[in-house]
Amino acid sequence: MLQNIRDKLQGTVAKVIIALIAVPFAVFGIDAFFSGSAPDAARVNGEAISESELAQGVELQRRRLLDQAQDNPDPALLDEARLRGPVLDALIDRKLVQQVAEEAGFRVSEAMLNQIILENTSFQDDGKFSQARFQGILASNGMSPSYYKGLLREEILMSQVMSGLAASEFVTEHELREIARITQQSMDVRYLTIPVAASGGGITVPEEQVRKYYDENKTDFRTEEQVSVEYLELKLEDLVKPVSEPDLRREYESRMANFKGVTERHAAHIMLSSLADEQAREKLAALREKSLAGADFAALARENSEDVGSANSGGDLGFSAGDAFPAEFEEALAGLEPGGISEPIQTDSGWHLVKLLEVRVQEAPGFDEMRGAIEKDLQRAAAEPLFVERSEKLADLTFNSDGLSEAAKELDLGIESSGLFGRRGGEGLFADARVIRAAFSKDVLDNAQNSELIEIDSGHAMVLRLEQHQKERQQELADVHDRIADLLRESLIREKVRAEGDEILASMKAGQDVETLARKNGYQWQVVLQYRRGSPELAVEIGNAVFATPRTEAGTGFGSVVLPSGDAVVFKTANFHEGDFAGIPEEQRQVLGNLMQQARGREITAHYQNRLRQVASIERR
Repeated sequence: MLQNIRDKLQGTVAKVIIALIAVPFAVFGIDAFFSGSAPDAARVNGEAISESELAQGVELQRRRLLDQAQDNPDPALLDEARLRGPVLDALIDRKLVQQVAEEAGFRVSEAMLNQIILENTSFQDDGKFSQARFQGILASNGMSPSYYKGLLREEILMSQVMSGLAASEFVTEHELREIARITQQSMDVRYLTIPVAASGGGITVPEEQVRKYYDENKTDFRTEEQVSVEYLELKLEDLVKPVSEPDLRREYESRMANFKGVTERHAAHIMLSSLADEQAREKLAALREKSLAGADFAALARENSEDVGSANSGGDLGFSAGDAFPAEFEEALAGLEPGGISEPIQTDSGWHLVKLLEVRVQEAPGFDEMRGAIEKDLQRAAAEPLFVERSEKLADLTFNSDGLSEAAKELDLGIESSGLFGRRGGEGLFADARVIRAAFSKDVLDNAQNSELIEIDSGHAMVLRLEQHQKERQQELADVHDRIADLLRESLIREKVRAEGDEILASMKAGQDVETLARKNGYQWQVVLQYRRGSPELAVEIGNAVFATPRTEAGTGFGSVVLPSGDAVVFKTANFHEGDFAGIPEEQRQVLGNLMQQARGREITAHYQNRLRQVASIERR
């Protein structure tokens, strides 16, 4: 089971973690994770979930929602107050599972962590692990390898608990036969479609019906409260100035003067974890003597190493800059010359023979390689103090001011205007929850004051002021007449289509010939032979309806269904056959079994999570 978990982690969790770790450090800063003063958001069986963790989770969920919504996010869904509850629930569930793993004594070896890291494509160049890339990705997120390993270990432990529960479920052959009987059922289907698009001729809506609908549904016809604002906007990118070539060269030379190439050691090992200490030490000592006498170390690793991740590659673990492996391992590696083999050493994961394959020192990058990054760094370094200064000045000039003109003149900014937008937000900048919150705040909306400085991100700020306020109001009938008329006409057309379908269905049940009925009404029958559940030949709604329709003993049935589009479908079924388990290829049987097991696994893990909550002591702050 552990190997299955490990395989899944290599393909998913490890990659997910490296994709997600950027969020908390970029948004909240590294200090947030090591500050002892952060308040608790909740306590779970006495263990804290900090406000920093909750803020991290909220921001992560916001980004997920933004990615899903792409160009049309709903600002209401991105509101921090709305996200805090569900995110805190998820963190509580996570903490509960972590506690179970710790109490059960689950452990994750250094070898497993190292191998997952080595095989993570995020840390590879040209298909091989790159220590420089590994450290660079972590460093850019303010993380050390040990901290990252802690996150990875946490994820594996939780996966062990939940995967173990899911794996405990099994499916009997009787259950497989029953599910096969249902899922493999087939029948012939003949159907015709009455299209709603071609059925509206001659249908009009009386004026009294429009008036009646309006009177009965007035609450549906109220305008949304909206505002438009005028605003001043500061962007760091507008303050960026060109950097001269001599300045770029000087900065490059300064960096190179302090450059220290990282020494990386290429390691291989033979690991034993199943033997007693003395047996493992003796066996490794004998293998060391063989290798020193000329035996191929890689071949010995393939034959003897119990590290399944590296044995097949001759024990090759890739490069380390001194912190990729356990301290004992790194110490032994550092004491070797290329080609040297250590005495047997012990780590938490077992006993090892360590071989140093090669040593390399990172070369200094050339000027052309670093030019772009240096230019951006210098431009930002020059612009940031000015941006901060102008932001503070903007805040000062607009505080207690009756307009934006003075600040605009002083800072040489243009006063811009937004379009109207409601509490659910507008477009672009006005889809941001912080901007919406400021625009509808009491100070701006009721007191006609300027907003406080709104920090959109580290290089973008604004101040806004109410320009126009349209309160929610009842729309007059004239404003919505055409919309109501279209709505009612659509309803009448759909009802006409449904009634025509019912009429054809009744005629079919009365014994009239289906072909004659179709021609008489101007439609054409479609035929699908041996249709099975979920097959793509029919729309999902039709497929569900044909199997839900009662059948005679001969397997014949009649029915109809109205599609979401409004089209009505009338059908006849025949030649119904139960699914035959014996006729299913072995590969498909395994797929069926896996699907059932996965479904049960999801059920049992959800039930287990609920049970953990019921018996836990949970305090929300």
